[in-house]
Amino acid sequence: MIIRPYTTIDKQECMNAFCSNVPEFFTESEVNDFDTFLDTFHTKGTVNKTYYFVLELDSKIIACGGFGDRYGDDVITLAWGLVHKDFHKKDFGKHLLKYRLDQIKLIYPGRPIYIDTTQFSMGFFGKYGFNTIKLSENFYAPGMHRYDMVYNENTHS
Repeated sequence: MIIRPYTTIDKQECMNAFCSNVPEFFTESEVNDFDTFLDTFHTKGTVNKTYYFVLELDSKIIACGGFGDRYGDDVITLAWGLVHKDFHKKDFGKHLLKYRLDQIKLIYPGRPIYIDTTQFSMGFFGKYGFNTIKLSENFYAPGMHRYDMVYNENTHS
């Protein structure tokens, strides 16, 4: 297993991993959002200090995710974290999350870390120190609620 920075040649494998999680974890409309994010990452990512990584297993990308100071307000947000559905529940998500949190602590020490996610992933993040601070029902789509969560290093298992 290798975690490394995303490059443009990784796009198709990241898109495949993303699409494997539609519609359970992401909506159809988010496919275009993710595609645009990947297309503009190298130009806009450096401006808004976004970092994005891929997790490779046997030279195949099976997960990706990043973080950044999206609004320039010193608040760090996790971005587009996902694992190909064929590799769920095998600890790859845990490894990628831990890697991202470690990178944030190095690059942005002491800054608050947030994520918005659905009810389908909020339990995962809760296990690793994220606490829900806001719930917005039917935010992403009917039946797909948004959970705004903040990281508390002292509560993770």
